[in-house]
Amino acid sequence: MASWDSVITSTLSGLTGVVKAAVIFFVFANILYPTGMDPLGGIMNLVDTFLNGGVTGLLVLVVFLSWL
Repeated sequence: MASWDSVITSTLSGLTGVVKAAVIFFVFANILYPTGMDPLGGIMNLVDTFLNGGVTGLLVLVVFLSWL
């Protein structure tokens, strides 16, 4: 019988994979068929928020990327 932590880990990694696939799908779908959603604009705004934050924004971006 698998331990709970391995079950939780595998479940979370599966959910993470599904979310990543959905984000990639919506980005490419928006490129091919313009919709009301703008995922590329959202990603650009997120990165812009980090870059406009100065050194603090850069440090938060580095920490955020280290979690990925």
